[in-house]
Amino acid sequence: MTFEGEPTIERVAALAKVREAGETASELEALWPLTDAAQMDNDAKYVENLQVRITTALAEAMTGEEIRPADAEYVYEGAETIPGCDQRIVDALLAANDAYDTIDEFSETKNTDVLFEAASLLGAGWDDATVDAVRAHVADLEAYIDARIAADGHFLLETTPAALAGRFAIVVVAIDDLLRVLLRQLGCTAPAPQIGGAGAARVSEVGKAALPLVPFANELAEQLSVPRLYASAGQLRGLVAAYETPNGDYSTADAAVVLGETLAPMAAAEWRRHREDVLWDAEKAKEEAKAEDERKNKEALAAKFAHVKDDPNKETVEL
Repeated sequence: MTFEGEPTIERVAALAKVREAGETASELEALWPLTDAAQMDNDAKYVENLQVRITTALAEAMTGEEIRPADAEYVYEGAETIPGCDQRIVDALLAANDAYDTIDEFSETKNTDVLFEAASLLGAGWDDATVDAVRAHVADLEAYIDARIAADGHFLLETTPAALAGRFAIVVVAIDDLLRVLLRQLGCTAPAPQIGGAGAARVSEVGKAALPLVPFANELAEQLSVPRLYASAGQLRGLVAAYETPNGDYSTADAAVVLGETLAPMAAAEWRRHREDVLWDAEKAKEEAKAEDERKNKEALAAKFAHVKDDPNKETVEL
C-alpha cells in the first residue's frame, strides 16, 4: 500500500492542535440534528457562502489577483461576464465553480475521475503519470477507509473530540500523501519549497498542481463525517511553504505532522465560524446593533457637551 496508514494517523491525531480542533468540531457537531428552521436556513447559507469563499481562493491562486467578494458571488449565481471585472478573473471563477461542482459527488460515488476532471478545469497540469499515481494512492486510501468502517460500524458516527480528531487526522495524512505524490512528479527534492526568493517559482508550481486537493480535501471530510474546511489563497501558499520536513525528506511521516500542525488551527477557526453562523439570530443581532448605535450616540453627545459646565445657581424647575 502507498497510503501511510495507522501509525502516522495516530501520530497526527495525538498532536495538541489536532486534539483542540477535534474539540471544536465536536462542539459544532453537537448542534445536529438541526430542528430550528432559522438554524437550518443559516446552515444552507453557510454552505453557499463556503463555496463562494473556496472558489474565490482557488481563482486568486490561479490568477495571482485579489478578487472582490461581490464578483465571486455574481459568478456563483450564474454570471459569465461582469462589467468592470477583467474577464480573466471571471473565467477563473467559472473554472473554480465548475471544478467545485464536479468533485462534489466524490464523497458518495468514490469516482476518482471527477478529481482528474477538476484538475483539468483548474489548470493543475497533471500529466498521465501523475494521474496514474494519484489514482493508485486514492484507491489505497479508500481501501483503508472501507477497512476501518468494516471493523467498526460506529466509526463514522462518533462525535467525541477524540473520534473527530482521529478522522480529521486521516484527511491530513491523505492530503499529505497526495502532496508528496505531486512533489515527486514535479521532481522536487530537498530542500523543500520556500515562499520568496529563489524558491518562489517552485512554490507557484507546487501550489498550482495542488489546487484540486482543496475541494478534494472537503470531499474526504464529508466522507469521513468531518466538518468542511477552508483556506484562503494566502493560507494555501503558506501550506505549501510550511511543507518542509525537518530533514528535508518528503517520504517521511514528519511531513504529515507539519501539515497537521498547520492545518488544524485553520480547521478549528472555520468550525467555530460555522457554529457561529448556524446559531446567528437575525432579530437578536438587530437589537444588539440598535443598542450599540444608541450607546455610541450617547457617548458622542456626552463628548460634544463635555465642556459645558453645570450652573450650581440655576433654578430648579418642577415638572
